[in-house]
Amino acid sequence: MDMQINPESKPSKLAAVFDNEQKAVEAKQKLVNVGHFNQQDIEVIQPKDKNTSKKIEPESKAIARFITRSHLILGGVGLLVGLAIASALVASGPMMTQSSPLYTYIALAVVGTFIGLLFAGLLSLRPDHDPLINETVSAKRHNLWTLIVQTDGRKNLKTAHQLMHPTAVSVTETF
Repeated sequence: MDMQINPESKPSKLAAVFDNEQKAVEAKQKLVNVGHFNQQDIEVIQPKDKNTSKKIEPESKAIARFITRSHLILGGVGLLVGLAIASALVASGPMMTQSSPLYTYIALAVVGTFIGLLFAGLLSLRPDHDPLINETVSAKRHNLWTLIVQTDGRKNLKTAHQLMHPTAVSVTETF
């Protein structure tokens, strides 16, 4: 059984901002020719582009599955941890927990589930994407061109960063 929480095929992203279209196109060709990236994994966002959000996050269905899975899995883990702690307290804990085992189980199951769901929410926020999104939107407003590169790991992300850094105005990446 596959227990991967994040179903995105390319979860890591890099945004490289360029002064003009020519530099962006040249950088894309460099990624394809030198870095051996697939053209499907590279999106060009031009000023006044109407499909910016789709180009930044093309796997929206996978992201929705990621959010659902993380909440189900971490909520379930929190529930089990809460029940395990309740069992330990009822078995050998303070007299209050031994005299009201049902309330102890309910209270700790709810608290455990809530904490698990909070962690899932933190994981789903994807704070590493905020700088990339903000940089891309800001570049678009200032009539700059942005390349979005989707990668499947840190090694390819580093390669893309090394190829883009010399000619880009700025380079932002996710985890």
